[in-house]
Amino acid sequence: MLRFLALLLVVLASPALAQSVVQTDNVRAELLSDVAAAKPGEPFWVGLRQTMRPKWHTYWKNPGESGLPTEIAWTLPPGVTAGPIVWPVPHVFDIGGVINYGFKDDILLLVRITPPADLTGPLKLAADAHWLVCEDVCIPEEGKFELTLPLAATATPSDPKTRALFETARRNVAMESPWPARYGVSKSGDPTLVVEAKGLKPDTISNVYFFPAEWGDVAAMAKQTASVTAEGIRIPLKKGEAKTPLPAALAGTLVLTEKTADGSVQQAFDLSAKLDPAFVPQATSLAAAGSEQLTFVQALLFALLGGLILNLMPCVFPVLAMKAAALARLAGRERSEMRRDGLAYTAGVLVSFAAMAAVVVAIRASVGEVTWGFQFQSPVFSLLIAYLFFVVGLNLSGAFEFGNRLAGVGKGLAARGGVTGSFFTGVLAVVVATPCTAPFMAAALGFALSQPAPATVAVLLAMGLGLALPYLALSMTPALQRLMPRPGPWMDRLRQFLAFPMYASAVWMIWVLTQQTGSDGVLYALGGMILIAFAIWLLRLGAGSSPATWMRRGLAAIAVVLAFAATFKLEDGPATAASAAGSPTSGVNFEGWERFTRERMTAAHAAGKPVFVDFTAAWCITCLVNERVALETPATRRAFEQAGVVKLKGDWTNRDAEITSVLKELNRAGVPLYLFWAPGADQPKILPQVLTETMILSELSSIQPTKR
Repeated sequence: MLRFLALLLVVLASPALAQSVVQTDNVRAELLSDVAAAKPGEPFWVGLRQTMRPKWHTYWKNPGESGLPTEIAWTLPPGVTAGPIVWPVPHVFDIGGVINYGFKDDILLLVRITPPADLTGPLKLAADAHWLVCEDVCIPEEGKFELTLPLAATATPSDPKTRALFETARRNVAMESPWPARYGVSKSGDPTLVVEAKGLKPDTISNVYFFPAEWGDVAAMAKQTASVTAEGIRIPLKKGEAKTPLPAALAGTLVLTEKTADGSVQQAFDLSAKLDPAFVPQATSLAAAGSEQLTFVQALLFALLGGLILNLMPCVFPVLAMKAAALARLAGRERSEMRRDGLAYTAGVLVSFAAMAAVVVAIRASVGEVTWGFQFQSPVFSLLIAYLFFVVGLNLSGAFEFGNRLAGVGKGLAARGGVTGSFFTGVLAVVVATPCTAPFMAAALGFALSQPAPATVAVLLAMGLGLALPYLALSMTPALQRLMPRPGPWMDRLRQFLAFPMYASAVWMIWVLTQQTGSDGVLYALGGMILIAFAIWLLRLGAGSSPATWMRRGLAAIAVVLAFAATFKLEDGPATAASAAGSPTSGVNFEGWERFTRERMTAAHAAGKPVFVDFTAAWCITCLVNERVALETPATRRAFEQAGVVKLKGDWTNRDAEITSVLKELNRAGVPLYLFWAPGADQPKILPQVLTETMILSELSSIQPTKR
């Protein structure tokens, strides 16, 4: 029994025994040498090779926002010294918005070993290495390594395969920078790095990135907006989380891709940028412009006001007009009936906002970020909403009525009378309101989508209460009810008239669909509407339980299934190249505008030019109205041209990671968003969501006209 226990202890302890190769669950680690025999007094190189499982990674000396670098503790004979790890050029890992610097697949961490000239006997190298390896989870691992090398009068190279590994590792190490570098700090505290690489050809340089050597001085960034000119490279950065002042010298690794005659080549340079007190760059970070943070009470108030103003947005008009007509039909009836109607409508709005809050919290927990109106970036959702508008329009036109077995289909519940109809009218109002952003809403939504779940739910419910409040007040206040016209034949004509705004809304959603999927979207949408109308016609032909009736119902069901089957095709179909590229052929008007990129915005601002940025989307009615009444009038076009404004337009009709990151940085949850960067300004001015021509002209009036 004692022998068995002793053997068991040996087996359990075996992973900790020193060896040249250690195999863990996620990494195969091996200690290698570039010499087979070492010469006393002559330095040589060893390397810790790490081969990781697919999708797993370890960390660089500055791991970024999380993680730990690999560490090696050496046990060496007297007089033998080991240098620090010579790190390869890292990769950028964006894990759910957390930015890390590290390595994947296969790397070799080099260490220089220097034996003394009087060393005798075999050279025994012992190392204790610790590393953190991550994918969805992070696991700390370790290994004990031992490597014994004979001594010889002349160093003997290792085998060709090992030498090839060392040669590859040396090529992956950054070289000393041939250019001087400096950095300055803006008034907001953010550093800007300037590498005085004069003579570079900007069109041959791309993918410029600076990896700071130390954690905390500079924030880890998923993307940096470097500008390359003949004078050198300029990289705006963000201050890190360290509480200490920025150092006298900012060290790091500059990586860039150069286009040569033989193809693109990645180059890496270690540099140390000295702090230049005389260099105070303009703040090119957008963070300061969106840094205003509301309190919880302010966010609730802004959400309530935003919901109130949302009633004036054009996207909600058809639904509110339809509900107002329904309320007018109740004039002269019992007040209790009107109160029930108002409460049911309010309940529909609040339940919908609560459901939306639950979806937001769930998506944020799984994906990491969510934005207002995100569902309208899905072509499937756009098609379904087009169907909904079309069916409600048919009901208002009198093509069919609910109250019989057709009510079981569930479509058009918003057009029913009574409490049920009022409830689903509230639901419909919320659905059509989500592409709109009203004044006060942007700041409140930015707060809500960045807070814990209870605050998110509370702010969205406050917004829902604001949306429902006018109708609720009308249904609860007898004095207001007395101002309503008496019911009469005009109500039927009004009901039929209100079908046309619903048809117009359906046409608008089809147009949005074409921006997301291309011209095929029109075919799917119109074909689906024909099938739905055919199904409704079949169901109206008769009731009962005869074989003919069941056949008609079966055909109607098939027609509806075929209509909804188009959603599978849309989900597989990517957006058109035109739309995805934001070209003038997409749904957003690009005439006279450049496509937004953060790099272009930063470069134009750094050059001292005024910059106007319009973040828009084809499904955002407020955006389109602002274009017509404020941004594309002859007067504003002329003012933009005279002031030499660089006009950039960000098309968010489809998902765009760069635009989403800017919105998040500015604490904004959706479009429209307008930024105006005056020459010399440290940060852009965020303009209101509803623009006027006078407002734009006023902003441009302070800019000196450019000379021709």
